[in-house]
Amino acid sequence: MSVAEAQRETRRGERSIPARVPPPGRARRVPLWDIALFGAMLALVVAPSVIPFEPNRVDLSSMLQAPSLAHPLGTDENGRDSLARLVAGARATLAIGLGGAALSVAIGAALGALAGYLGGTLDVLIMRCVDFALAFPSLFAILLFTAFFSTGPWQLVVLIGITGWMAVARLVRGSVRDLRQAPYVAAAHALGASDARVIWRHLLPNTAGVLFVAALVQLNRAILTEATISFLGMGIQPPDPTWGNLLIGAQNYLYSAPWLAIEPGLAITLTLLAVYQLGMRRAVAPLAR
Repeated sequence: MSVAEAQRETRRGERSIPARVPPPGRARRVPLWDIALFGAMLALVVAPSVIPFEPNRVDLSSMLQAPSLAHPLGTDENGRDSLARLVAGARATLAIGLGGAALSVAIGAALGALAGYLGGTLDVLIMRCVDFALAFPSLFAILLFTAFFSTGPWQLVVLIGITGWMAVARLVRGSVRDLRQAPYVAAAHALGASDARVIWRHLLPNTAGVLFVAALVQLNRAILTEATISFLGMGIQPPDPTWGNLLIGAQNYLYSAPWLAIEPGLAITLTLLAVYQLGMRRAVAPLAR
């Protein structure tokens, strides 16, 4: 058989192999966690105008009522509607979590990009700062600050942000080190682009996938940190509700009114799981292509 005939046979064999088509169920699979997150966010926006109770309104005649039509999630020890307080607590916890995650991603992305792109002494200095910060427990640092200073929502956002940027910086640094030798970076330099423009317009957009996953990880960390601090009584103080301080009052009623602990605990767990699933699906998406 000649070379030309062999090539024709090879092409004929390649054409006979059917293209890989994903199973119909997989192609049409509904991202349930995305829908759940969207539904939860929509509920947080709409619920305050629908729920007929104020989250901090005390009604001593309705103390510790079990879930009913009037109070779908029951009432607490002061007769306050648990659903109204759970929704108000969600708005506070998620606002602090989103703010803290955004700040940590912004700091980490900026420092990681500088370290990965410029290298040299600056890279060594930033990475030693990362190592030093990681050696000091972030939760302990936040608790140490809150023990001596009053804390409100903005203080918690800053504390969570400045204690969580290190992992983001490492991820971005590694990605930028891989990308800085790319042809489009050399082309941008040849056209006269500055280092800042190359980082901002060319390198950071190409780390968007890494930043998205890192942001979701930081969001979970921020939500859990806020809940922990508030549960320990050093975050947002009652009567303003957060998911963490809702668990404080529930400690004394674990047997007589278990719904007080189950509701915020379940809300925290489901939120963390939803964000985790969204992050994992985004992280493994390139591997599935």
